[in-house]
Amino acid sequence: MKEDINQLRELQEIDLKISKLTEEIAAGSADIDKRKLSIDAHKETIAKLNEKIAANEQRRQELDEELASEADRIKDRQAKLMNVQTNREYQSILKETEDAKKLNTQREESVVQLMEQIEAFKEKINEATNLCRGEEELLTEEMSKVGDQTAKLETEKLKISKARDTKAKKVNASLLKKYNVLREKRKGIAVIEVTSGVCRGCFMNIPPQLFNDLMREEKLLTCPTCNRIMFHQPAAEAE
Repeated sequence: MKEDINQLRELQEIDLKISKLTEEIAAGSADIDKRKLSIDAHKETIAKLNEKIAANEQRRQELDEELASEADRIKDRQAKLMNVQTNREYQSILKETEDAKKLNTQREESVVQLMEQIEAFKEKINEATNLCRGEEELLTEEMSKVGDQTAKLETEKLKISKARDTKAKKVNASLLKKYNVLREKRKGIAVIEVTSGVCRGCFMNIPPQLFNDLMREEKLLTCPTCNRIMFHQPAAEAE
């Protein structure tokens, strides 16, 4: 039983190294993905700002056309004032002219506001563009760096995985199956030490009789709480 436990402990140590390498590889990819998302966000911001600029430009053009059209009508009304026959007609045309001038003043103010908004949008586009460009430069650097690092990690992982296959062949098939199931369920830790009567996996006390059996190392035992395969480790060694 002790030999079986030792083989499982060695196998678990290898598996933990493989898991760590896998996490490091995934972390590198995650950093790249995060950078890409940031770039996409900047590009989306730029696209939305351009849409707003286009909408403002269209509205400004409409207002310019309305201004020109209304200006022509104002001229016509002013010309009519020279030929009116009654005071009532004169006052009516005069009021229409003044109202038209007020509307055009409002249109001019709206045009100014639209132009100010366009300038503000353009400034934001420049800012987002600069940020995007900087992110893209960093992405290029990171992709090169992560690519080199990933290649090294993959090579190391492949080497360790081969050692893992060799070690796994030395373990009893049924025991290996049990180990693999536990490793999946218990976040990679299938074999756990028991120190001073406490399982270091779930930190629960082991029943005294079970702990005595574990100390004898005559058979394979599992923790009654977390079901991990147990082995005894003296407190001095655990420290």
